[in-house]
Amino acid sequence: MAEVRVQIPDEVVSELQAKLGGGTKATDIAREAITLFNWAVEERSKGRVVLSSDQSGEKVARLAMPSLDRVKSPIT
Repeated sequence: MAEVRVQIPDEVVSELQAKLGGGTKATDIAREAITLFNWAVEERSKGRVVLSSDQSGEKVARLAMPSLDRVKSPIT
């Protein structure tokens, strides 16, 4: 298993912990962030885009990350 060490500003971790509940550890946040990134890469590899919308589905935003733009998608 690979070991990854990252430095995340304390205020970023604190804000996430406040939104998720005080018992959330920085390690859990990092693990879930990698899980989400892996999912986004898998979606891009299928030729899909990752979107976010408001509850009504009317206001849509596309996730823009340079690394996702590098994902090879299938030839259509």
